[in-house]
Parts: sequence; structure tokens; C-alpha cells
Amino acid sequence: MTRILVTIGPASANERSIGEFAKYTNLFRLNGSHNTIDWHQDTVAKIRKIVPDAFILLDVPGAKPRTSNSGPVSIIKDEIVVFGVPDEGEERSVVGLTKPLPDIASQSFSVFSVNDGQFLFDVVDITAGYVAGRSRGDFELMPKKGLNLPGSVYSEDLQLRICKDFIHSVKDLNVDGYGLSFIQNGAIVDELRDIAANKVLVSKIENSEGLKNAQTIISRSDAVMIDRGDLAAEIGFDALYNAVEKITHNTKVSGKPLIMATENLESMSDRDTPSKSEVMSLAHSVSIGADCVMLSEETATAINGSYIVNWLYEFLNNANISVRDMSMLERHVKYETIWKMIGEHKQVPALLMSKSGYALFNYMATRPNHDVTIVTDNPRIKQITKFYSNHISVITANIEDSVPIETIWNVIRENSEVLFEHNDHLAAVYVSKYVKGARANSITLFHKEDFLDTKW
Repeated sequence: MTRILVTIGPASANERSIGEFAKYTNLFRLNGSHNTIDWHQDTVAKIRKIVPDAFILLDVPGAKPRTSNSGPVSIIKDEIVVFGVPDEGEERSVVGLTKPLPDIASQSFSVFSVNDGQFLFDVVDITAGYVAGRSRGDFELMPKKGLNLPGSVYSEDLQLRICKDFIHSVKDLNVDGYGLSFIQNGAIVDELRDIAANKVLVSKIENSEGLKNAQTIISRSDAVMIDRGDLAAEIGFDALYNAVEKITHNTKVSGKPLIMATENLESMSDRDTPSKSEVMSLAHSVSIGADCVMLSEETATAINGSYIVNWLYEFLNNANISVRDMSMLERHVKYETIWKMIGEHKQVPALLMSKSGYALFNYMATRPNHDVTIVTDNPRIKQITKFYSNHISVITANIEDSVPIETIWNVIRENSEVLFEHNDHLAAVYVSKYVKGARANSITLFHKEDFLDTKW
């Protein structure tokens, strides 16, 4: 079943709310763009107390500028607002920004937005230090809302520096992974892995540059999040559907977990049922194989967050939505024959030995809707499995201290009752010998009779 990732914010950073959410999920998200490190430290401690096996994802702020207003700002229709650093003597309304403006790939756009495309402005003028626009409506601009300029390309040097500085500042937080905002290429993921080797890295594809380089980003990430809000605001609503399809396809054929974010059930913040459009959007996400649906404001700021999570859980559990069959045979992988065999014999349960994650990802690309048992000694792999919609059993074994096939035999012997519960056969995929750059290169078919000496 598709899983639920809840965001903890000012309305839910309490033990009661966390306990309610824990009835339906063990996946929690914190947004590093908001609140202090002390707040995050306190919230992590609450989650760990109530949900010891929780996966906690901390979003790392990216290079996208956010508004620097400390409180709500009232903006009226047709008002011209300057976002950024104004010229001396500027008389128009000014809203400061937390980061410099990005490079604009195309100066031809005539509309920009704030808050994930929610509030639109017609361009009045643009300089290196600010963008000015005429508001299309009346609204309250809340603090630290994102500014989206279509076609923007964000500075890689600034992005890397921001991410490294933030990760260093939160290194003592007991979180399991980092959400990497506005990732534009795979190289930055590699660099951040060097300083966060034991953390799950979730890349957020949110702009035109990230979309262009989606395949390389996905190949270097542990999981992928499609932030439909920023993505739509950056590439245009008319391009959103095809972009979601492209990212989804590349993610699923790479065997990585896929998280769908932004406005999944936002209308329920002040009503008992979602809009029909939200229901159809959720169904689409499930049908294309999204492993996880993320709730943002729905659980961070809405006072009825527990009700929303309960509604979503029941919908995902009862809607009976068919999931597309995604085939990994469209790509070339090392030892492809092994994975073809696994894909062609789906009735035989599988046992994978996965030290770095390659066997896990290849299996998920081959059998995206099937359960599996993983043997690993890598804590990061265990954490990644929590995002998949499949049921994944994890067996911890010290892989490098023995010959791989001996480890496999011992694991099966010790867990034979469970492994052979539904089938007399078991296909084990593993590395025959650990050398530099090793990939799963062996497959052995075991039969229940091989372990009859085991006590049933």
C-alpha cells in the first residue's frame, strides 16, 4: 500500500499529534527552512520517544529565495511589489528575500509567483537585485514563502555551500535522511553523500534544470520527491503532467522510491472531504507507482491534521487502484540476465543480499509491486526500505565476515519457516565474492527440502 509521509509543524509538534499520526505511518518530515535548530532537536526527540522506529526526513534549504518577512504582509490587487534589494529611493512596496535572485534562463516570462505558484504577479521590471510585479489578487503573504521565477537556474556553488553548511549545523540531530531541495544535477548529490554517507538522500526535482537532468539525479539518489508546487511554478502548469510522467518513469525503472508532494489534500484543512480533483490526483499518483504521498500544510499547520491522515490512510487502503506495470527491461544493467530471470518467475519469492543498495534497486525495478526479503549490514539500506509501498523484510547479517553463499545458507536456515511459508522454492540473489565495484552476480534456487533439519 502507498505510504504516508507527514510533515510536523507548529500545529503538530506535540506528543498527542505525533501519537495520532503514528497510528497510520512511521514516516515523518521536518522542513529545515522553518523554525530553529533547537525546535527541530526538540521535535526529533518527541518523535523518537513516541515512534522509536520512525524514519525522520529533514528538508535541507536550497538556493531558492524565500521572502524574509517575519509576519504576514497584506498585498492588494494591482499593488506593485518589489522582491529583493531595491534601488536607492524605491517608493514601491518592498519584500526582502533570504537568498539572491537566480539566473534567469529566459527573460521572456511575463508572470512569476510566490508560495508554490499560489499567488501570481505580472512582471513590471527585473534587475540583478530584484524583480517587481503587479499582484493579480488580494492575499496575505505569510513568512518565508518561496519565490518562483520561470526558467530559473540556481547557482550550483551557492546550492552546495548552503547544503553543506546546513548539514554541518544539524549533524547532531538524530534524523535518518535529508531532503535535497532544487537539485539540478547528480554531481551535487555525490558531493553531499561524501559528508552524509550514512543518511538517505532524497532528491527533490523542482525546476527546469532538474527536470532536464532527472535521469542522472535519480541514478545518484536513494529516493526521489516530485514537488509539484515548485515544479509547476518553475516550468508552467501546461508542462507539469508530462514532467511528472517523465520523472516517474525514470524513477521506477531505476527501482528507487518515489514520493509525491504538494497539495495532496490541502482543501481538507477547512472541510471534511477533499475536492474531487484531489481524489483524482491521489489516484493518479497511486496508479503510476508512487510509493509515498507527502502531506505538508495538511499536517504542519492544519488543526485537523489527524483527521486528514486518517482519511488518506482509509482511501489508500480501500480504493483498490491498479498500478501500472513498469518494466526494467527498457534499460541495461550489469548482469541483466539475472534480473530478467527474477522478473520472469514472479511466483518464486526472492531473497536479496544488498550491501550498497544496487540489488535492492534492481529488484524494485524488476518486481515493483512484489514483496521481498533483504539481507544487509548497511543501516542506510534498511532505512530506504521504509519508503517503498512493497512489504520489505530486513534481516541484518554481517556480510563481509564470511563467504557470501555461507551467509545466505545461514540466513535461510535461521529463517526457513518464514521464507518458505508460501512457496517451497526461494531465489537468492547475491555477490559471489566481494571485490571493488561488485554487483549482484549470482542466483541460486533453494528448495524447502534443503532445510528439513530446521525445526518447524
